[in-house]
Amino acid sequence: MKVYLVLILFYGLIQAKTESPSILILNEYDSKVIGASISNYFPSKNFVNSEDTSPFLGSLDSLVNPASGRMSLIRKLGSDFDVDYILFHQIESDNNRFLLEGQMFNTRSGGLIKRRIVDVTSYYKGKINELKLWVGDVFREVDKDWVNQRKSILYNEPSEIIQDKTPEGAMARSLLLPGWGQFYSDAYNSGVAISSLESILLTSVLVSYLSYNKSVKNFKNYSKLYEESSEQVEFDEYRSLSNSEWEKHKQYNSALIYTSIASGSLWLANGIHAYIVGPRPKKDIIQKWKAKVPSAN
Repeated sequence: MKVYLVLILFYGLIQAKTESPSILILNEYDSKVIGASISNYFPSKNFVNSEDTSPFLGSLDSLVNPASGRMSLIRKLGSDFDVDYILFHQIESDNNRFLLEGQMFNTRSGGLIKRRIVDVTSYYKGKINELKLWVGDVFREVDKDWVNQRKSILYNEPSEIIQDKTPEGAMARSLLLPGWGQFYSDAYNSGVAISSLESILLTSVLVSYLSYNKSVKNFKNYSKLYEESSEQVEFDEYRSLSNSEWEKHKQYNSALIYTSIASGSLWLANGIHAYIVGPRPKKDIIQKWKAKVPSAN
């Protein structure tokens, strides 16, 4: 008799542990747009549907403690509907994108135990597919077809990514026109700084060259007048002017050399910098997350 009693109790414990937890589903979206109920894809789960989502529409992040800010509400709903968990879903569309927020609460503690926010480009049956991925992640029942459907808007392998913009393209542009490669790579601050500094240096090179050329011409003219002068006054004046232009020409020549070196060095450095900050293929473009399976209370 005792053996039978032990077996009955043991069987009852097994049944209690294997019993699927009951879950209240609250959906804040147009079911006609989604096209199907999420419960259809998880027939073994004990879902309870409700239409009153108003208590959940406020921003969770605006609460002092988002994890426990709705504790009283969650416990009350858990008692009213006799459920173990509450799943709240909200979908907002914006042109060619949509945002899905999923929240999971434990009715015993009243706390938030899982949350996901997904902002993706719209794709074929994307909203119901993202819902399936979210709920499937909760129960570790994610179908490979759902994942493959998500991949339809992404690249399967980073090595297969084809980009119009490349580091080489950025470098070539900057070597052609300083700063262009930085703008091409969306590095606007660097582009403005480099193009401005290079413009100043190139202007200095041009001014130095023009001043140098003018001093050389003046020196030649004054030297010729000096040699042709017959009066002592003219002789002294042209000699002084010739010497002055000679000194100026040396100063402008030095300025021309140094500004040219600086401008050329910056031009080359700007090309290298454009390559470094140039666009690269993205890695790890598919979000990874850790699954957590809820257990019955």
